[in-house]
Amino acid sequence: MNRSLYSQRNWSRGILLVVGWFLLARLGIWLVWYGFVYTEGSEQSQNTPAPVVAATASPQPAIPPAATPPPSPTVPATPPPINTPPPTPTPIPPTATPTPHIVAGVDGVNVRSGPSTSYTKLGYLDPGAQAELTSSDGDWWQIMYNGAPGWVFGELVAAHNYNTGQTEPSPAPPATPTTQATTPFTGNEAWAAEIFQIINSVRAEHGLSPYTYNETLEQAAQLHGQDCLQRGELTHIGSDGSNVQMRILRAGYDAAGWAEITATGPSPQAAVDWWMNETPPNDPHRSTILSTWVTEIGIAAVPAGHTHYFIADLGRPKSL
Repeated sequence: MNRSLYSQRNWSRGILLVVGWFLLARLGIWLVWYGFVYTEGSEQSQNTPAPVVAATASPQPAIPPAATPPPSPTVPATPPPINTPPPTPTPIPPTATPTPHIVAGVDGVNVRSGPSTSYTKLGYLDPGAQAELTSSDGDWWQIMYNGAPGWVFGELVAAHNYNTGQTEPSPAPPATPTTQATTPFTGNEAWAAEIFQIINSVRAEHGLSPYTYNETLEQAAQLHGQDCLQRGELTHIGSDGSNVQMRILRAGYDAAGWAEITATGPSPQAAVDWWMNETPPNDPHRSTILSTWVTEIGIAAVPAGHTHYFIADLGRPKSL
């Protein structure tokens, strides 16, 4: 009887222990769950930012701009009338009559006392020089030269503002003096004329017609002689490289043929003797003096210290 009572007591105690352990397990599970849920909710509440309320500006009523009144039109002031005097007519001055004059050509021109190469040479007009034109006689123009009348060859100058009806009697040509080979030097013109006479005398001895003297050819020869004098050497080539053809064409001679002979000597006779002292066929100077092709001649005698440069330019005009 005592054993049964002891066994029932042990059985009741066991049941209580099981129930107690069951309740403790339920309590532990609940605490774990509560702790987990509570902690997660706290973290979410801490990480969630508080809502920001944006400030909204309240609209202000728009104030319309004040209307600008249009500008008042400006009325220009009317100037008082000015009494303008009527224009005074300008008198027209009388038209000045242009003065007749000549202009020397590119090679200049000799001025002589009459309208021919047989007259005395008064001087020389440089290229482009002007002189008052007073009259004319054939191919010659009368001008005022150093306050006195002078004559120039018309083909070597250009005439302006001149009425060709104006003429004036030509002065009588001076008598040509008879000269000999020993005549002392009295000027370039005298010795050039003497060479011209000697050459025509030589041609007459050989049965040839005389040469005609040409002013333009003389001008070309004179300019070349001065060019040689400045260089101190007598040659057929100019300082600009020109030959006789170029020089006579430049002087205004319309040539179909041309030639040139030169000599250095003490007198005109000595120059002609030197030219003629040649033996054919090596006789370029002699054959030029005795030529039947060229028909005209112009001569220059240029003093060169103790000697002289003699230059004879010969030509045949195209008109022949």
